[in-house]
Amino acid sequence: MQAKMTLKHGVYLSQSIGSIDADISGKHQNFSDFVGNNPDAITEKNATVYDGKISDARSVGYNLRYTPKVGFGYELGLYFTKIKMPTQDAALIHDDGSAFKKNTTAGPVDVVVSSPSSYMQTTDLYLGGLYNFTAINKSTPYIGLGYAKIKGNWHKSYYSGTPGGADYGTKGKTKVDGHYISAKVGINFNENYNLELEHAKHKIHADAFRSFNINGSDAKFNRTSVNLIVNF
Repeated sequence: MQAKMTLKHGVYLSQSIGSIDADISGKHQNFSDFVGNNPDAITEKNATVYDGKISDARSVGYNLRYTPKVGFGYELGLYFTKIKMPTQDAALIHDDGSAFKKNTTAGPVDVVVSSPSSYMQTTDLYLGGLYNFTAINKSTPYIGLGYAKIKGNWHKSYYSGTPGGADYGTKGKTKVDGHYISAKVGINFNENYNLELEHAKHKIHADAFRSFNINGSDAKFNRTSVNLIVNF
């Protein structure tokens, strides 16, 4: 006999915990052969910033669940997320692991970009599966796996002016899209509240991200978060 399924609506709140490091790659102008009077020597090569810092990621939204008392069920979420990156220095690295270089009067030096703060605002459409275990004292433990499609904007992501200048990093935005996959464990309390610990792997593409002086980018990072769902 098929288990009786219950439909539950909920308000979803999520807050990242711990540090978040992002690897961000894209095209950067390579000045290693430029000596001041040979502009044809300036080329574009792929550059990666390893361990770029994300200071905070939080979401709010709507969650819908269709689950039995015990067994497999489903959930759908529509979440609005904000991801913040603080001001930081970013070393640009070639695909072979060597540092980008530029020539100075003192000789070649590594390229380190002073990146202004920026933030993403995305809409996340989440679809996942859940498995409810037998309740213990009116509390039901469960596990879940899911996938989310991400679309939005990366604000203050196009630099204006010169690094160190008054306008640097104060304007502009670029479109972002991507996805994340996640695994989580949770407990439902008295069928009214859900408390979860979730780990997600993100891949996000930005059309013209420039805060690290990189033209366009692909960002990868892992996020651990605590989620609260209040059912109504």
